Amino acid sequence: MQLVLLSGGSGVGLAHELAGRCELTVVAPTTRDSWADGLKRCPDLDAFCADPDADVTYGVAGALDALGFGAQWQRGNDDEMALRIMRTELLHADFTLTEAATAVAERRQLPFRLLPLSDDRGELHVVVTDDDGRRAIHLDEHRASLPVGDPPEPSLVAMTWAVTDAVVAAVEASENTTVAVNGSGPNVVHAAAAIAERVPDSRFIDVAGHGLADIMTAVTAPR
Repeated sequence: MQLVLLSGGSGVGLAHELAGRCELTVVAPTTRDSWADGLKRCPDLDAFCADPDADVTYGVAGALDALGFGAQWQRGNDDEMALRIMRTELLHADFTLTEAATAVAERRQLPFRLLPLSDDRGELHVVVTDDDGRRAIHLDEHRASLPVGDPPEPSLVAMTWAVTDAVVAAVEASENTTVAVNGSGPNVVHAAAAIAERVPDSRFIDVAGHGLADIMTAVTAPR
């Protein structure tokens, strides 16, 4: 059975569990991505590619901080920085983000297929008013500022942006054209809406907090 799991980084454990029960494709949202310190930052993709055996160190981030260079909200640990370097080199060599993600996933020997939602640059921004006036900032920058109250509605900032054909094909091949959705953050909500627009017949099932047996029952249930 083939299945698509749409999830941000919180779904890493679930992805590994599902991979033992089906032929799994994980679709990671890309609207939290950004360019940081000259490198392509993809926090949701990187969460699935993290080395579970690596010590979490921040040598590069510490060195950048000592130099007073770059935004702290974009800093990653050393393993994440290695992933960013590899991805950026591949992008500069004219590989797509999908191809770069596949190359990283193969080296990490992931038990599932990993796809970015889009190959295009598109970021969720929110409009805030602060000492610098009214301006649009990246969603993750806003989150890092520990805002009080309801967050502003984010908007996609992009020149051209589309769900990849690889994601569309994976959804169409999924059991009952089902997308298992883990999470309710703006990146996941936007991703689900974008997939629904490309694959109108797709069915979305919220699997956050549910056990494997319940998920498999829901996925295989007749439409």
